[in-house]
Amino acid sequence: MSPIFILSALIIALCSGFLGALLGLGGGVIMVPLLVFILGIPIHIAAGASIIAVVATSSVSASVYIRDEVTNLRLGMFLEIATTLGAITGASIMVGVSEALLQIIFALSLIYASFVMWFQIRQTGRSWVSKDNDWIADKLRLGASFYDSARDETVIYGVSRSFPTFIISYIAGIISGLLGIGGGGIKVPAMNVVSSIPMKAAVATSNFMIGVTAAASALVYIRNGFCDGFITAPVVLGTLIGSYIGAMAALRLRGVVLKKIFIIILLLLGIRMIISGVGLL
Repeated sequence: MSPIFILSALIIALCSGFLGALLGLGGGVIMVPLLVFILGIPIHIAAGASIIAVVATSSVSASVYIRDEVTNLRLGMFLEIATTLGAITGASIMVGVSEALLQIIFALSLIYASFVMWFQIRQTGRSWVSKDNDWIADKLRLGASFYDSARDETVIYGVSRSFPTFIISYIAGIISGLLGIGGGGIKVPAMNVVSSIPMKAAVATSNFMIGVTAAASALVYIRNGFCDGFITAPVVLGTLIGSYIGAMAALRLRGVVLKKIFIIILLLLGIRMIISGVGLL
């Protein structure tokens, strides 16, 4: 394995880790296509390296978000029940699923989420719409607050439509296990649009969740021999550096700006995955 190959993997991981932590994506949805198409790594090996790197992303970025009390730990643990079950399901059935079909379905989900989030910004001018806790959130005390340093204000929010978001988290977990990604591309829009959670809190909570989700499916990848140490090592190192920078940057951005960046990335990723799914690349 040449030094150029290792350096390339390191740079790809650094950029993926930065965007993953900044947007709560985990980085795998960006990293896997780049490892496959730029470095020619087999999809299952790339997914194996990515899923380990996602654990690193979560560990670093979550520590930053938790330190600043932006992460909603109660909500994260509630949704993680569904996501972990989904991740185990997805990783267990990955051999028998058509990768092209899965990419197209996932891409359409990302594009749909990006349009929903964009229309919400156009209508409200904010990154979220304040709503009260529903009965589940009230029972579990899922509502929370955090200090937004970009706006210099304390944001207090409730959690609405908890059950639909729980179901969406299970679906995100399945996709995470199948593609070796963190599932944040689905979970962040679900928390933000469906449950009316501020964008920063949704990103921070997603970063907290993806580590547990990835760890569950990573065990299956390791057991099946899809984790190559020579590829995984530079990927994890680059991800650690990039995710720390990304988490620090997210805290300094306004929620609306963060949401607009998220929408653009989702749209680009969705288009890219459709092109790949139909065999044009």
